[in-house]
Order: sequence, then C-alpha cells, then structure tokens
Amino acid sequence: MKRIIVGILCIILLTGCGKTTQDTQKNHAENTKNTETVITMMYSGTVGENDFETEQLPKLIKKYFPNVRLKVTKLPDDQYYTSLKTMLSSGECPDMIFVQAMYAGENSVYSLAKAGYLEPLNDLKCIHYSGTCSDYFTLDDNVYAVSSGISLLGTYYNKDIFSKLKLKEPKNWEEFLACCKKIKQSGITPIVAGDKDQYTLQFCLYQIAANQIYPKNKKYDDMLWQGTSSFTDAGTWDTVLEMQKVLYDKGYIDEESFAYSEQQALEKFKKGAAAMMVGGSFHLTAISQNNEKFNFGLFPLPGNHKGEKLYISATAGGGPAIYSGSKHKELCKKILERMHDGQSDIWKKMVERETYIPVYGWGSEQINPLYQPFLKKYNNGDSFYWCNQGWPSGTENELERLFYRMIGTKSSDINAVTKGVQNKFMELKK
Repeated sequence: MKRIIVGILCIILLTGCGKTTQDTQKNHAENTKNTETVITMMYSGTVGENDFETEQLPKLIKKYFPNVRLKVTKLPDDQYYTSLKTMLSSGECPDMIFVQAMYAGENSVYSLAKAGYLEPLNDLKCIHYSGTCSDYFTLDDNVYAVSSGISLLGTYYNKDIFSKLKLKEPKNWEEFLACCKKIKQSGITPIVAGDKDQYTLQFCLYQIAANQIYPKNKKYDDMLWQGTSSFTDAGTWDTVLEMQKVLYDKGYIDEESFAYSEQQALEKFKKGAAAMMVGGSFHLTAISQNNEKFNFGLFPLPGNHKGEKLYISATAGGGPAIYSGSKHKELCKKILERMHDGQSDIWKKMVERETYIPVYGWGSEQINPLYQPFLKKYNNGDSFYWCNQGWPSGTENELERLFYRMIGTKSSDINAVTKGVQNKFMELKK
C-alpha cells in the first residue's frame, strides 16, 4: 500500500512539474513576444526563391538584434511606387523604405527629402565609409540614405568571337564602329538588345552622354532645372541620339531587337548568337550562371571620339532610408549601421549577391577583375552619374518612348525627340 501511495504522489509531482515547465516556457515566449519590436521595411523588386530582403535579411537582423522582428514587404516597381505614395500621404509609411539616388525614379531621395519624409543620417559612421556614394544621397548637407556600392554601365563581349576575328576592346567610337563592321561582315550579329523593354535603351544612351555632354558641361542638368540649358541645345542630346541611331541604321544592333525582351536578349548573348550586349553590372550574375559556352569580357561603351578621354557611366546603387515619421528612428539607425558596417554577416551577404560593387569593407579587395578598369576611372573622377538621376522622374520614360518610336517606326526625327523630351521635362519640373 505504501509503495502504491508513493507511486501516486510521484506521478502527481511529476505531472505538476511538467505543467509548471510548460507554463514557464509559454510565459517566456509570450514575454519575448511582448518585448519584441517590429520594424517594417518596404523594398522594390521581384521576390525570388530564398529572397534576400524578405527571407534572409530578417533572420540576419535577428542575429544581431534578438528583440527585433524585421517585417519586409517587397513589391514590383510600379506597385511599390503606388503603395509608397499612398502610405506617405496617409502617414502610415514603413519605418524604412528603399530610395534611389538624386532624382532617379518616383522614390528619389531628393523628392522625398524635400517633402520632409526622410530622416537625416549624418551621425551614422557607415555613410563616411562609402565615400562618394553618399554624395548621391546628400541634399543641403544632410545624408538621407545608405548605399552599399555602385552600379555601372558597360558592354559585355564574347571573347571567343573577338579572338577569332583578332579584335581588341575598342577605346573610342571610331574603333567601336570598326569593330561592329568587321563582326557583321563575318556573318555574326554585332550587338543584341532587348528593346521590347524600352528602358534598356538607356544603357547605351547614358554611356554616350557621359562622353558627349557632361565632360563639356558638368552643370548641364543643373542648368536644365534653371532653364538656361535645354534638351534641344545643339551638340547635346541631338549628338547622343544620332550616335546611337547609327548602330541601328548600319544594322549593328540586331534587326529583331524590338521583338526581344531584356531576358531574351540576355539568353541570345549567352548562347553566342551575338558578339556584344550593352548592359550593366546588374547583369553579371545572370550572365555567369550556367555559362560554359564562352568566355566573356566587359568594357565601357566608348562614346568618346579619337583623341578624347573616355568616361564611364556609374552611380551609387539605391539603398534604405528611414521614414521621418517612424516611432523607431534610433533603432532603425542602429540597424542600418550594422547592415553597412563593412564587416557584419549582413554586409557579407549583401556583397555576395553582386547587386552592387562594394567600394569599402569586406569584399572590396576581391573585386571582380572585370570591374577594375571601371573602378579606376570612377575613383579618378572620370565618370558621370546615370542621366535620369538628374531629371524629374518620368523624363527618361519620354526619352525612351520617343527614341523607340523614331527607330522602330521611322515616323519622326531627332529634333522631334529632343523637343518632346524638353516639353516633358518642363511639365514634370512643375
């Protein structure tokens, strides 16, 4: 009987202990949840498999900030712009948002900062690490966003084709045209383009403008805003458009380019169906993946004439900013500081994605050799930002649309394009 009673007591005690342990764990989880701070962030782009912003970044943030739960929303560009406008006007904006440099895009840092939507980040150490990158996010001596590196435009080329035809990387426009001519005469398409996605037209135009407009007048875009220069000025965009038009007139750009999307053009280049493709550093990962058919290189599109210095088109990549109405501004600053400190696991993961070219910290010493010539020019000041970053958002869309129509339908001329872009600029400027 004693043994039975002792056994029953033990069962009761163990059951009680088990319940106590469960209650303790439950209370701990609830307390942790109650002390957890939710930080919201919104990015533009398409959500991919094991997406960095929506899946990896929240876990990495949790590692350094155990009491923070990062909630990230990622939307395609058009939806992102629409949602951002709605949220800003309602005062219900996420704590952190993705912005573009200068006037680029509808989420441009200049426009949002002027409207009072962004928190100054002058006290962050990381903005000083990035050097000239911060300049693109600075307005009236205040820095409003953080960029992890730069993006650049260039021309990818098939080394096997160049070697077979005994061609070297062209250093000026005349050499580039001669290169295209020899490739075409060999029966190979010189350049493949995805003009069906009209924004790809910028990739070539901006590199020519970096050599034909800005070296002669670095204040050209400032003067556009002041009304003392115009897209219709002789020797500016008429020259740029004429130079790119030549590539279509001579058949150096694939005649079916208007039927190809950017992705289709990329695939044709990877299959060796064309010798060159004009693009940017943002294409490197896609070109490198599953690519065993040929060796490829990268050179700046030489928009300079013989005897002139060659400039490149490069700019700071977009980055996160803090909403001025956030209730967690100081915590958000600590998060951005950790993300861009140049050494954290978050930073390393961002660098490994190869979205931008890092200009400081871990990874900056192991830059892909393809980028070295570009970085040398960038660091020497022989580069200019992407043109649309100096214009009100929407100006570049009109440039693409009118140039696309001129080349595709031959129903207008260069004067009509420059006049139309100037009119759109004046409309959007207001």
